[in-house]
Amino acid sequence: MGIGISIVDCETGCIRFANAEFCRVVGYTLGQIRAAHISFLQLTHPEDQESNRRQQEQLMAGEIDGYRIDKRYLRQDGSVVWGRVIVNPIRDAAGSLKWFCAVVEDITATKILEGQLAAAEQLAGLSTFNLIVAIDGRPATSAAKFSLSDTLSRVHPEDRGGLEKAIHHAISRRGGYTRDYRIVDECGRTRWVRGMGTCVYSPSEGCIHLVGSTIDITATRRDREMPEPIQRILEHIETHWHQKSSIEQLAGQYGISPRAVYQYFSNSGVSLGETIKRNRMQHARRLLCNPETRDTVTSIALRCGFNNPGHFAREYRKVYGETPSESLRQALSPPGAERGVKL
Repeated sequence: MGIGISIVDCETGCIRFANAEFCRVVGYTLGQIRAAHISFLQLTHPEDQESNRRQQEQLMAGEIDGYRIDKRYLRQDGSVVWGRVIVNPIRDAAGSLKWFCAVVEDITATKILEGQLAAAEQLAGLSTFNLIVAIDGRPATSAAKFSLSDTLSRVHPEDRGGLEKAIHHAISRRGGYTRDYRIVDECGRTRWVRGMGTCVYSPSEGCIHLVGSTIDITATRRDREMPEPIQRILEHIETHWHQKSSIEQLAGQYGISPRAVYQYFSNSGVSLGETIKRNRMQHARRLLCNPETRDTVTSIALRCGFNNPGHFAREYRKVYGETPSESLRQALSPPGAERGVKL
């Protein structure tokens, strides 16, 4: 793949010239683009049009000399391609603005990898951090200092003092720490994490960075203390993931009160409903990536217990960084080919 180039009329926004690579990216021939008077915003994904329009208006007003934007193109066949676009003005001999030149690099593969990495980190409960904690031997007073304060503010009050002491001890000797503690998320749920950090001195900046990661260990701790009926309920959910079951039915089947089930999952930080949804989402992902010939996004969503395909698509994208249609399209398309997806 090369670099796409297009020339855009500054008054209408319509594309007047495009090379072969640009046409491949957007999924139209140059003849189709010219005949339909297609503008660059018409090719832009609806969710990216407003940010693209704002930058274009700034360029037209002379507030900026050019701009770069990562945006999605909505192709003729309905598929989506990510492009890294650099836009610069072209002026005539008198200095008047006549055209815009847009240079486009296809970064779809990079965006897919980034999405898959983010999804993997989300599923694993993994996050990383890099905070400036000291400058020239003194505690940091910049915004980075408040990042450390913000991090500590999310820690459960009963665990905050111990973690803060461990971090300051690591800073004082430029060492590291490993500690298990509880955090309280945005929804007020309590989760267990294992935090690991190391102090790294940067001579060029004259400051100490606290670099590390946290990983969600709620499930591990829950398994240690899990009552047998709860274990059997989770095994039932995994085995019968395609069947609908209420908490009352499961509790009665495995000899535990519904209240005890609610209480257990409330204390663990993840509701039973969320646990069921995550399990079904994982099975939906497996079916979308390994489909049968007649599978559609809707049929897979319904098979996995998602009765609202639109809601399923939004939740799926949050977890995996792409839509169900994109996952299915990639699975159904042979290498080097593109194919529409049935909804």
